[in-house]
Amino acid sequence: MNSPNLPPSAQMMNLLWGKTITTAISAIAKLGVADHMSDTEPASAEALAEATHAHAASLYRILRMLSGLGIFQEHSGQRFTLTPLSRTLRSDVPDSVRGVAVFQTDPWHMRGYENIVHALKTGESGVQKAYGRNGFEVISEDPESLANFQAAMSNYSAMEGALLEPLLDFSAFQRIADVAGGHGTLLAQILRLNPNLQGVLFDLPEVVAQAPSPVTRGLAGRLTVEAGSMFDRVPAACDAYIMKHIIHDWDDGHCHRILRLMCDQLAQHAPEHGRVFLAEMVVPHSPEPHPAKFLDVEMLVVTPGGKERTTAEYSVLFASAGLELVRTLTTPGPICLIEARVAA
Repeated sequence: MNSPNLPPSAQMMNLLWGKTITTAISAIAKLGVADHMSDTEPASAEALAEATHAHAASLYRILRMLSGLGIFQEHSGQRFTLTPLSRTLRSDVPDSVRGVAVFQTDPWHMRGYENIVHALKTGESGVQKAYGRNGFEVISEDPESLANFQAAMSNYSAMEGALLEPLLDFSAFQRIADVAGGHGTLLAQILRLNPNLQGVLFDLPEVVAQAPSPVTRGLAGRLTVEAGSMFDRVPAACDAYIMKHIIHDWDDGHCHRILRLMCDQLAQHAPEHGRVFLAEMVVPHSPEPHPAKFLDVEMLVVTPGGKERTTAEYSVLFASAGLELVRTLTTPGPICLIEARVAA
């Protein structure tokens, strides 16, 4: 949408439309519009409005705007088909991001961004300013927000699972715990790739209670579920721990506590070969745009002290908890697999 041939003021105006684009996509996702569309048969705005209980004229205006960005394809007679972009807003496709789109404009999330100036001035999250407590506490009190958040995290797991899959050879281990593992998408993938491995899905009681059985189907006897807080304990008798997009949610003090618990367990049960794996983005030192830099601002606004970190920052964080960085494995996308062990 932006072009270097435009004057700077016009380029900035185009960037400022970002809020309009995000909220429009999220609204379409919340209504489930894409689920009533196909790649080949155009559907009228009126028919889509009837199917989704929307206002036809208003729905047309939003679909028209998004079609200009390639998100839908507009045809004569105010009719639309899916494009590869809008197909990801369907609920039934492997690369669905509908959950992410819905989560983006949940009220608690939007209120965080309403308070971004406060975050800039104080370092305290916008959500903390709005509610007087952190975002995880806020969503734990609202079943709909919690369900939307977990659906978004499952979308991320599905998207990033394909990128991480070549790195998930954990055949050297016997028992792995996915700490704050949500609905178990990543752990189920790991266990299917490593048929001799046992797994523990560990998360808060209200999260694991919603873990969908289809994700873990066929893994009976190999996958167990434990409820608890990662700040109090982690599953015992494991020789590997993995967390995906968890460490980035917290400040160094909270991260130290989680990693120290893992280090203590590994020191008892697998001091030589035990490992901690973090699936996270790593902030590059180059000045170019990078998803980690965008996600870092998200962490500033909505989490209690979370941030994206550089490789050097991860090394320092591990050392504070009695671990040492072994290596950082990259993928074709922004997600990396960071490996640590008990320090010698």
